[in-house]
Amino acid sequence: MRKITTIERAMEQFAYRLQNGKYEPNQNDVDAFKFVAEWINREKVKEINQNLLFAKLFCHVFGQEVEYYKGDFKIAQAKMHEYLKNPIEFYYNRFIDNINRIALNSYSDSLCLSKKIPATRSQQEIDNDSKIISENQEEMLKYLNGVFEEAKTYQSLNNTISEFINKYKNEK
Repeated sequence: MRKITTIERAMEQFAYRLQNGKYEPNQNDVDAFKFVAEWINREKVKEINQNLLFAKLFCHVFGQEVEYYKGDFKIAQAKMHEYLKNPIEFYYNRFIDNINRIALNSYSDSLCLSKKIPATRSQQEIDNDSKIISENQEEMLKYLNGVFEEAKTYQSLNNTISEFINKYKNEK
């Protein structure tokens, strides 16, 4: 017996019992079933319409997950559950880590530091990188510690998210 974990599965079970079980439904049972099914469908449409921005982003990310997992919808759905279980702070902090890493890489590129892994660098490249880092030690330390502060970035993200919500909340 399959575990009932969704409204759809519960309705399928009711439909099965009304159609194929030993239970003989009367017209009131059939009418009640139809009423509940129609109510659920109306609520789903209403919920989507009230959360169109989420639905748009969900479709985009879910599509990427389906593509990444080569059409395996179950794994893609599991990944979506994993994403949505995390608190918003998880994503804010991940965003901060990413932009700080990008800033450090950009700063390193501006200094023309070698991108080779250490084991493949020549002694001249190692010496050159050491000299550049030494000459820019204070600024380099700032980038290593992260140039984007948590509080300011949280506020900036909140502002940006609010602006996007206000701009697109009525778009279909």
